Amino acid sequence: MTTTTNTLTSAALTWTPLTLEDVPALTALLNRVDVVEQSGEPAEEPSIREGLSMPDLDLAQDSVAVRDGEELLAFCVVDVSTAPDTVGRVRCQLMGTVDPARRRQGLGTELFTWAEARAAQLAAERHPDVEVAVLRVSGGRDPEVDGQADGPTDAPFTGGAEVRPLLAQRGYQRARSWLSMVRELPGPALPSTDLPGVRVVAPEDSEREATRLAHLDAFADHWGSTPVTAERWSIWWSSHTSRRELSSIAVDADGTVLGYVIASEDKPGVLHIALVGTRPSARGRGIARAVIARSLEAAAQAGYATAELEVDAESLTGATRLYDALGFARENVYATYEKPVG
Repeated sequence: MTTTTNTLTSAALTWTPLTLEDVPALTALLNRVDVVEQSGEPAEEPSIREGLSMPDLDLAQDSVAVRDGEELLAFCVVDVSTAPDTVGRVRCQLMGTVDPARRRQGLGTELFTWAEARAAQLAAERHPDVEVAVLRVSGGRDPEVDGQADGPTDAPFTGGAEVRPLLAQRGYQRARSWLSMVRELPGPALPSTDLPGVRVVAPEDSEREATRLAHLDAFADHWGSTPVTAERWSIWWSSHTSRRELSSIAVDADGTVLGYVIASEDKPGVLHIALVGTRPSARGRGIARAVIARSLEAAAQAGYATAELEVDAESLTGATRLYDALGFARENVYATYEKPVG
């Protein structure tokens, strides 16, 4: 345990690793942040616990919590990929926040300094033969201009974008943009897709690994993607928010999963399409359209009012055009920022 003195508040702050006992306090912190940043993404204790329990995440080494007595003021977690991404880089994800009431007091800078050093150390330990590693962090939601989210501006920051001046100061640059899209349910009629020899159904638990292998194949050419281990996939697959009956897979006569939708319910009554993928060999056949349509129809029949998803704005597969055609409307733009380690 370390203790520092915050010069603006003259309060002694302790810096210790997160533990699973911090789940309630961390959930409360994230929800205070959600209210101020107007993100509309409230946190739940089961999800936070699952996130802190991910394989290959050593909380004692890869996390830090800043406390004022018993109060949790800030935290950071470093998650370094176990395999290089699609272009041979080690991906170092930095995740954290500072209580809105304690910002602009230097805590964010100190957290970044700790996290960048830990990420560099862990990347070198896990991948001694890989020369390139990148630090990656969320840049939050783009500010809205005239009612439209349209890239960085001088408008007041919302949705976590308040961190962007600090990112710029530390040398991070915008690397990717992501669109959030929504669709009312049941909404406009969905197109029918004829796929001879292919079954489009909800996945059984016995098809978990077959679906993971389809995901690895589908995302092998996607920007920044790294292979998902069976252990992490299992946690995603069985998460308390997972809705397998609303997920969909397209399976050929040999039992190979050609495409899939992984669905969850992160907010009550909202179908969250967490992952969509089609094996490269099966693209152009309407597989993605079919699995998405099945999930949307199943959700509408179950009483869900809305569906949502996030998509790479520069997707090489033209995913945004597919979602437009399926009746999704663009809502917000989010950004990922990166800089090289070292």
